[in-house]
Amino acid sequence: MYLILTCQPYQLHGNQVYLTADRARQLRLLRNSLDGKFGQLTLLAPSVVDGSESALHADCDAGRLQAFNPANEEIRVEPVLQHILPNSPGHWKNILQSFTQSACVLQPEINSAADAVIADGIFQSTGVSHPIVLVHSDASSGDHHSRSRTALLRDRLAHRRCRRSCERLAKRSELSLFSSESSMRQYSKYARNSRIFCEPSISNDDVISEADLLKRLCCDTPSLPLRLVSHAPLENKYGVNLSIAIIRYARNFGANVSLDIYGQGFQRSELQYQIAKLGLTREVRFQQHASNATESLQQQRQYDAMLLTPVIDCDLQPFLSCYSSGLPMLGFDHSCFAKQIAADNAGIILPQHDLQRCGQQIAELELHRGQLIEISLSARQAACRHSRESWYAKRAEWTLDAIPRFPRTSLPDVLPSAASAQQHDPALSGLPT
Repeated sequence: MYLILTCQPYQLHGNQVYLTADRARQLRLLRNSLDGKFGQLTLLAPSVVDGSESALHADCDAGRLQAFNPANEEIRVEPVLQHILPNSPGHWKNILQSFTQSACVLQPEINSAADAVIADGIFQSTGVSHPIVLVHSDASSGDHHSRSRTALLRDRLAHRRCRRSCERLAKRSELSLFSSESSMRQYSKYARNSRIFCEPSISNDDVISEADLLKRLCCDTPSLPLRLVSHAPLENKYGVNLSIAIIRYARNFGANVSLDIYGQGFQRSELQYQIAKLGLTREVRFQQHASNATESLQQQRQYDAMLLTPVIDCDLQPFLSCYSSGLPMLGFDHSCFAKQIAADNAGIILPQHDLQRCGQQIAELELHRGQLIEISLSARQAACRHSRESWYAKRAEWTLDAIPRFPRTSLPDVLPSAASAQQHDPALSGLPT
């Protein structure tokens, strides 16, 4: 049995389980990739009983929640608490003692400082010696300006405790999966076996077919402009004004090129003045995002390439969105961008501090559009390599390499029922222990 330990709650309405769309997708991908090699996939998480049917329907209609049938999915969902608080290492210690008799692999998820209770519960459970797959995600950094000094101090102490717990857990784990380069740098020196595992934003179904991409590329004629697209907030620090200047330089070199900008911000009027002053009102336009994902995908596929601003050194996710539409990236010589483009052969690196030379390179691309076909096809291939299905296949391979055999084949792959577990284990009642 493969046990996922998380503090991220799911909702109950009657006997019906509701999960976020992201969680449901993650469970299905993990189930498919592991293919039963470690037994049944089981989620141990806090349950929240929602008595408001109208609010539940509103969340489902908005796509925030979806009904999930564990029996049909062949994925077990078990409550560890009937409400989130109080939560302590003692709760998780008791839970692990009850639920790990038939388990073979534990997957603790650390998404925030509060999740350190899972790690501490594992350390307190003397009888638990199962292989561990640690999944660590960087906590989001919110706006702390309005927090009191006491609250900020409490947060710092909580993050320090969490960091120490993660260091110990990484030492104990057979495989440690980190969501970013920064968390990898922080914990890899403690981990026996560490990997970067980002949660991809695209699936194979999102990737443009090769036939459709070739049709788009072959329809391009010299009379049509090279259609570039840019996504960036309209604020000074993001350097959209520099992208506009690059288009002016490209046109000075004779390029038939246009740029559509998607973004909002207080700098829009200033940028419109710059566009008018440079005589680019027909070539550079501000556009509105489509209202839904399907329209947004079709909207993106009408372009030839994505132009980053010289200031932005983006991570993998914006690459994937472009790659899925067969859009190569025109970006700048930041180390992260250069490394990604070198790996994917799906773009052009522009000199960050020479806008005139940037314009010349774009003009050369517009003149010799044959190279656009090669890097566009490479972008599509990179999207397939970085799809959710591909990443989870790699993750399953890493797991099988780290844990090559089923550790507890003699034990039945059955969890204690929630009712019987709650009778013997006060932690499962949701009451303080």
